[in-house]
Amino acid sequence: MDAQHRIAIVGMGGVLPAAHSLEEFWRNVLATRSAAGEPPEGRWVLPVDQAYRSELTDDHVQSRRACFVETPRLDLRGLDIDASLVDRLDPVFHLALAAGVAAWRDAKTSSVHPRRAGVILGNIVLPTQAASALAEEMLIPRIEKRIAGLGRGGGSRGARSVDSLNRYPAGLPAALLARALGMGLGGYTLDAACASSLYAIKFAADELLAGRADLMLAGGLSRPDSLYTQMGFTQLHAISPTGTCAPFSRRADGLVVGEGCGIVVLKRLADALRDGDRVYAVIAGAGLSNDIGGNLMAPDSEGQLRAMRAAYAQAGWDPSTIDLIECHGTGTPIGDAVEFESMTRLWREGDTSRRGRCVIGSVKSNVGHLLTAAGAAGVIKTLFSLASHQLPPTANFDAPSERFDLNTSPFRVLAQPQDWPAPPGDRPRRAAVSAFG
Repeated sequence: MDAQHRIAIVGMGGVLPAAHSLEEFWRNVLATRSAAGEPPEGRWVLPVDQAYRSELTDDHVQSRRACFVETPRLDLRGLDIDASLVDRLDPVFHLALAAGVAAWRDAKTSSVHPRRAGVILGNIVLPTQAASALAEEMLIPRIEKRIAGLGRGGGSRGARSVDSLNRYPAGLPAALLARALGMGLGGYTLDAACASSLYAIKFAADELLAGRADLMLAGGLSRPDSLYTQMGFTQLHAISPTGTCAPFSRRADGLVVGEGCGIVVLKRLADALRDGDRVYAVIAGAGLSNDIGGNLMAPDSEGQLRAMRAAYAQAGWDPSTIDLIECHGTGTPIGDAVEFESMTRLWREGDTSRRGRCVIGSVKSNVGHLLTAAGAAGVIKTLFSLASHQLPPTANFDAPSERFDLNTSPFRVLAQPQDWPAPPGDRPRRAAVSAFG
């Protein structure tokens, strides 16, 4: 496809665990550093020792560890937003603003009319800290009043302290970001589970290719109440009891929950070249699908293959020309095995004569599973790989899982970073990113 029909990534911003900047995040990836740790004081309603049990029970979490982000300090200069309002909003809004504004400022926007710009974000529809606090302020006095009416005590809790706008944690962050940047096309969020970030990027690219927009912000956001997700994945038998995410490794025993936000700026490639943008990468193809035979804990290879085949067909690429695949790679043994099977089946359709030629890995080994922001974290990691010409390692990997034969496959997992040599001829470096939900 020509430059008018391809999409350029020209800016990026993010708030990711154990990193005060995206550059620090990339250094953590190269150093195989994991952000997993115990929750900061106050992040869980219960003390860790009270919430945790090593054995699986109905009312405790089976891991003490997750990957957390600090609420960022915002630079709201030049934005159409009331700082006093932002101070009253849940951290999920702060993450969206911090990542979105940083991405906007990373791109060249002077030639884009604000009426021709918009935002699409993946965002998990789960309780946030402020939404939960607001629910408590609304419901607990009513319960106490009922108990008091039965002669069991109770009383008033006084005036409400949580801003009522925190009842909109799902859709409002994108709208608030669009308002702050003066974007005339506004913004919306979607929840396609762990595939949400890539859905958002695909839909944003469609807006550009259809001529309805000239610039789009897209990516993913996730910062629900941490104890809620920790309990949920414990009950799904998906969480790592050791608190270690080890994708494709024999050590893999489950996922580690993460949180954060990643946003990229998209333009048509021709416009990016005209504007003198730094082009981090060009999106050659994207594929979406809905699973039919799979479920939350046992994904189906058929649905994954339909998405990947569609992406390669749109790009006009043979899978064997890919140097790097940023996988979904949750660290759950079944999920990793199904994804490996999907990739292997796809590559069998092309030239797979060289063993171990394509590097695979997963950023979840560094920052945990960011749910609706997982794909965005994978995209940002891949952009750094392309820019630095380095193939990234996967943290916590020592030997491959016994569930699949890595040694005779076209794939390899790195324990240390390696140089990414230029491909033969005039072919550019090529990478793929997957996110399955």
